[in-house]
Amino acid sequence: MRKIAHVDVYPTAVGMKDVFNIGTGFVGDTGSAGDHVFVKITTDDGYIGWGEQRALPSWSYETTESITTTIRHHIAPLLLGKDPLNLNVIHDAIYNALKPAVSNGHPFAKAAVDIALHDLRGRILDLPLHTLFGGKRHDTLPLSYALSIDTPEIMALKAKALAPCSCFKVKVAGTPGADEERLRAVNEAAPDAKLWIDANQSYTPSNALELLQRVTDIREVYCMEQPVASQDWFGMKRVRSDAPVPIAIDEGCFTYYDLAKIARLECADAVVLKVCKSGGLAECLKSVHVAEANALELLGSGLTEAGIGFIASVHLFSTLDLVLPAELNAPAFLETMAVQGIEIHDHVVTVPDGPGLGVTPDEDYIMTNLLRTEYT
Repeated sequence: MRKIAHVDVYPTAVGMKDVFNIGTGFVGDTGSAGDHVFVKITTDDGYIGWGEQRALPSWSYETTESITTTIRHHIAPLLLGKDPLNLNVIHDAIYNALKPAVSNGHPFAKAAVDIALHDLRGRILDLPLHTLFGGKRHDTLPLSYALSIDTPEIMALKAKALAPCSCFKVKVAGTPGADEERLRAVNEAAPDAKLWIDANQSYTPSNALELLQRVTDIREVYCMEQPVASQDWFGMKRVRSDAPVPIAIDEGCFTYYDLAKIARLECADAVVLKVCKSGGLAECLKSVHVAEANALELLGSGLTEAGIGFIASVHLFSTLDLVLPAELNAPAFLETMAVQGIEIHDHVVTVPDGPGLGVTPDEDYIMTNLLRTEYT
């Protein structure tokens, strides 16, 4: 029986080529690289699978240190000697060892490992990742890019520079008047693009409704994402009850268990799918099934992961029918995807058909930019 022989973890600095601010704070800029954690799983007969996640404690609680040490000291020992094709046994072992609290426990660490396991499984079976989820519905995936919180003029210029992007996730800061100016500037700069408002928890229910009333004439506004604090499901319900556009939940929904409660509470019209917060590809797909059974629309997103995390989401999202282009920001914000083999033309990515993820990691870049700290 083939067995997992090695699990290597590489916390790595990946540079950014632009500033990125969201409603909960600073993400990065050209002078501040993002912390990405890469995982390499090797079998005793030489097959290799890669995974990755980005640490962003301003968005969720896991840090570079916690992701790295959780994988090294708690997950890796559970993988050694296991059959890489038996994901049910592996997932059970991980989830029994690292129990969730009310929602999800160590999801970013689990997601990095899960992506590597799926890549490994696809390479062993000589199948692309999307085939493991029933096959792609779409050969290509259009991308939506986030516009960092800035002055209306700068946000408009960035929207123009990203033409012909057909959809923008417009980050807003929690002040209705200023955010209205941002949305109008972006709409004027890209009049045909759909606008996906993302508050990242920066609003109160009353202020969120004020903003939406201010921009009711902008027909390109499709939805508003996570207007209130992640734990404020009743605030979400209040906004959704009076909002003129669909309300999407993101930070307030990490698992399919969360989504079942949200559907019962009727506090969202759509759910933002993220592999990182779900704890992996397989867990993210469970949220899809709950959403579809409860008539919740599907939005696809990420957390500015580099090429491995990016393309893993592309594979999964290609098997779904998303209502807007997938918001996967790496091409717009990172200095490198740290992989070879990704094809993007006019902000549309081709879904790979090679084994596993279908891309090749840039190991030289990863090793050159390792974070040299006490936990490496």
